[in-house]
Amino acid sequence: MYVFDGLDELYETAEELPVVDRHDVYAHHEGSDEWEEVPYRDSLWTDDGRTTGVVSSSEDFYNIIQYGDVLETVGDAIDRHGIEPSGRVSVSPTAHKMSASVEFDGATVYASQDDPVDLGLQIQTGHSGFHGLKYDIGAERQVCSNGMTAFISELGFEQTHGEPFQPGLAYNAVDAVVESPAEIEQRLAQAQNRELFNQDEALLVLMESGIDRYLENPVPDLLTAMQDEVSDPNSPTLWETYNAATRALTHYTHDVPDYEVAEGLEKAAQLLEDGTNSIPDPERLGEQVVNNRSRQLIEHGDSEPYWPEEEQTLRELMQEHELTA
Repeated sequence: MYVFDGLDELYETAEELPVVDRHDVYAHHEGSDEWEEVPYRDSLWTDDGRTTGVVSSSEDFYNIIQYGDVLETVGDAIDRHGIEPSGRVSVSPTAHKMSASVEFDGATVYASQDDPVDLGLQIQTGHSGFHGLKYDIGAERQVCSNGMTAFISELGFEQTHGEPFQPGLAYNAVDAVVESPAEIEQRLAQAQNRELFNQDEALLVLMESGIDRYLENPVPDLLTAMQDEVSDPNSPTLWETYNAATRALTHYTHDVPDYEVAEGLEKAAQLLEDGTNSIPDPERLGEQVVNNRSRQLIEHGDSEPYWPEEEQTLRELMQEHELTA
């Protein structure tokens, strides 16, 4: 884990991140104990001796994007706005994944008068051949330190390793976040005015979002988080449900690496982002989840219940949505 406070420390962190180079790949034949070079593959090794991926040897298919170059370019983009950044960078033990959370000092919006949200940038990339480079809006609620990311698709930018590193995307991402406080506040306000049917439906939505894989005890953890975040269990808003997800991921994920928590927060963002730069319709979202889950559990019987009374809960919600199994 690398932590920085200020632009100078950000640049220092960028210089400390592992650098990766290409090396040959050899195949071993156990019967004859012979080795032969595989000409169409390259191995990736860090400068401190870790092997981090096997990729195409052609730069038409794979270009190395150095972690340090990404962070340094983000620093240059932030410097243009006169902002002091702070944050942390997490690199997996094999250096095949990197996640960075960069906070922008003074860039704050308000979900409500008493709910300030500090803005920044979330960066994810990797060297394994399966990860591109993604910049998403990142944020943290002051009242609870819940992390947030990827909840407005229009403020996200990405590239694949099929093209060389594109520094302009980092500038675009930083500019987009800094220049969009009104749009961000509007999205958060909309989420507070859209309600799911009840807390049971909210729990199903959270479980089906995929964040359960990051939690040791998903149902108890999410119920505990909803007790803290949901004011009325009979009408939880998308904002409250989302906050329950981010609370669980931020505070209840013990020994889970930052880059995996960032993946979970991105999944949770489905509650505020439907993939078309719009907030989901809660009735449609609830109906879809109830329909899909009832098929798994009741109709096909190929899934274990999340909790003992889930089947009865599903039948009640199916009746509410006028669904049949």
